[in-house]
Amino acid sequence: MEGHISQAQAVAYSRDGTHVVSGSRDKIVRIWDVDTGKLVGKPLRGHTNLVWSVAFSPDGKHVVSGSHDETVRVWDAETGKPVGEPFRGHTGLVNSVAFSPDGGRVVSGSLDQTVRIWNMETGKLIGAPLRGHTGWIWSVAFSPDGKHILSGSDAGTVLIWIAETGAQVGESFNGPVTVPVTCMAFSPDGKRLVSGAWDAAIRIWDVEAARALARL
Repeated sequence: MEGHISQAQAVAYSRDGTHVVSGSRDKIVRIWDVDTGKLVGKPLRGHTNLVWSVAFSPDGKHVVSGSHDETVRVWDAETGKPVGEPFRGHTGLVNSVAFSPDGGRVVSGSLDQTVRIWNMETGKLIGAPLRGHTGWIWSVAFSPDGKHILSGSDAGTVLIWIAETGAQVGESFNGPVTVPVTCMAFSPDGKRLVSGAWDAAIRIWDVEAARALARL
């Protein structure tokens, strides 16, 4: 799939597996047909700096992107047009974005050390920014039931938040690990999470017990 004129920073599949979305240092988001490898519609243009993160909504109708320009944008996946205005509030580049399972909310993590939850349709911030990390936030994710948010930081912390209230659940999962945690995900049943860090280790955690099950 060729079309970007600079490094591709992020890719994601649609839930039905028919399309891929990509974000690049060329400031552009593109949607591709998996079977043909062809670009679907026109490139999604609007960011003024490189794109760090992209994701499809659960129904595949929208795409969200986070950028070095400190904004989050939602796009109509069919027309390629932006949905409303950019989501503004972060004071650092936006490293990671994700949709809630119902598609009504977007979560973002930034170098400003905050996690923010947004109303997808209005672009308004839901509640106050989630503060608890002491380093840049590299990765965010919703739990499969949408009740919790996961975030990992440059300081090595892995935190879980209650999505409705913004309250932090317990302490960091990563314990004494202090190297950046750059990627994370919940298991499909929400009972476990996996994290990857700069110490070359992948860790699997029991969410309820807040303890490591394996180090790979």
